[in-house]
Amino acid sequence: MMTIEYYLSEGTILKKRYRVIEPLGRGGFGLTYLCSDFHKGNNVAVKEFFPRGVEREGNNVKPVSDDLREIYYDKLSSFSEEFTIMSRIEDGRVVKVLDLFTENNTAYYVMEYISGKTLKDTVKDEGVMNDAKAFEMVDSILEGVSSIHERGYIHGDLKPTNVMLTDDGKVKVMDFGAACLKDVYLMNSLSKVVSLSYTCPEKFYSSSPPNYSWDVYSVGGILYFLLSGEDPVPSTERVKGVPLIFDTFSRRAKRILDKSMALVSEKRYSDATAFRRALKSRFFGF
Repeated sequence: MMTIEYYLSEGTILKKRYRVIEPLGRGGFGLTYLCSDFHKGNNVAVKEFFPRGVEREGNNVKPVSDDLREIYYDKLSSFSEEFTIMSRIEDGRVVKVLDLFTENNTAYYVMEYISGKTLKDTVKDEGVMNDAKAFEMVDSILEGVSSIHERGYIHGDLKPTNVMLTDDGKVKVMDFGAACLKDVYLMNSLSKVVSLSYTCPEKFYSSSPPNYSWDVYSVGGILYFLLSGEDPVPSTERVKGVPLIFDTFSRRAKRILDKSMALVSEKRYSDATAFRRALKSRFFGF
């Protein structure tokens, strides 16, 4: 069990409903806990807004200095937006959110608790996947991402640690902290913590608005990881001439990766649905 002092203590009650059992982990802008729900009698995951630059007094959260106060409350608003986006996605491959509330001078949202492990840990524990298994896994991810795109959103931070594989083998896409609307250039979304290895170059270098091919690039990176066990070369290095290494991949996989991880967005699959179509036509034979 994690014992780092910034986590809420075991037994802490939130909203007179959720009892903290133990911490599950920390992301760029929040802490996640396993909690029991008194009302439903089941376990849930509760994410607490707790970015860098804050401290805890008792259970209360506050910026470490007055200079960070405005930034803190701006990001707090973005945290609530993350819940709003997730609540609009109804797909079994996307983690379901259940509740949002404020307490302790911060915000919390409640999600279904997923028993399983991330794709990162799956590959670490079980080794790399062959083409058939990796393509099937990516197809499931893309089905969930298609639902996100159909509602006009871009996930913005797809990577192996943001995709869970449940104990019964189902994919769950999670962590919408960098999500934004297509064609809406939101600086608070673009400033979120993202992984360089799974983020397309235009997110750093271009003034063009977000589009669905951002997620296509990221899912291509996930496919690369499933096949190799390695993170792809960051796009910030690729634009300087450092190549992706394809030596161990099949010709079929290389073609898919060449297209999905193209450095120029117009050369990628346009969205998750187009990516799925290519996977099936090239691999499954229809």
